[in-house]
Amino acid sequence: MDFVCKMYPEDEFSCNNCNKTDWSEKGSTSCKPRVVEYIPFKDSLATWIIVGVFIFIGLTLAVSVLFAINYTTPVVKSAGGPMCFLILFCLTLCSLSIFFYFDKPTVAFCVLRYLPFLLFYTVCLACFVVRSFQIVYIFKAAAMFPMFYSLWIKYHGQWVSITVAFVAQAIFLLILYSCAPPRPYNIILNPDKILPSCDLDLTAASASLILLCLLCSLCFIFSYMGKDLPKNYNEAKAITFCLLVLILTWIAFATVHILYRGKYIQFLNALAILTSLYSFLLWYFLPKCYIIIFQPHKNTQQFFQGLIQSYTNTTNE
Repeated sequence: MDFVCKMYPEDEFSCNNCNKTDWSEKGSTSCKPRVVEYIPFKDSLATWIIVGVFIFIGLTLAVSVLFAINYTTPVVKSAGGPMCFLILFCLTLCSLSIFFYFDKPTVAFCVLRYLPFLLFYTVCLACFVVRSFQIVYIFKAAAMFPMFYSLWIKYHGQWVSITVAFVAQAIFLLILYSCAPPRPYNIILNPDKILPSCDLDLTAASASLILLCLLCSLCFIFSYMGKDLPKNYNEAKAITFCLLVLILTWIAFATVHILYRGKYIQFLNALAILTSLYSFLLWYFLPKCYIIIFQPHKNTQQFFQGLIQSYTNTTNE
């Protein structure tokens, strides 16, 4: 424990604790302020991340415009139709959380650091789960269970499923922020250094994290089941690769977080989130943009019907 010692005329000492933001050397008679380590917005690393966020937002806007112009084409419909715009919108909202990983954290910063990403990334994953399930069911199970598909279409099963996932995550986050809200606290790195951070109770956040893991697992399962579907309806490779990037990114971050405690951990956290967002944009949406712009002959009803007919003939043999 740090102390400040005062000498009295009768050669007696009285020791008092230093403030939490101060420290003292052994045998010292005074306190010294600790160095506060954090990455300000003006830091070059923060600048690069923020530029990456703005590029990401610009790309999502460009993809949205391109998909809106080609809304009635088979490529956009096979990608999910209106669901694509929901995914792109939620990815954009997720990116807002990155801005709150820099500078000194406040209560508002700690709230907004986790809330947008956890809530809206859940919607993105739910959309991919529903989309993968629909494609697999239509090609492999609709003939065996036609009544289920009729009810799914009649009662808008895809939107109900996405809404349930969103509401469940919102409830979990409401419980988290009510019982153990993230709040600023100081990590003592060395006797003379402190790192401002946000305290997230992992126990209270477990339900929210489990839901994300469950959606990732379901998404991977349905994608794997659809690995042999027609090429233009085969989301398996794209979604599987996105999930692989997502998993490896967070495994790498968790490993670094265990081995390293310093101011750059916030930069790495922001980088992990940005990588998670780019994975879906680059490997799911941009290939479809490439077909729309540079291979329009593949964006026709005749081309899609030919692939479906070829798949049907293959499965019947």
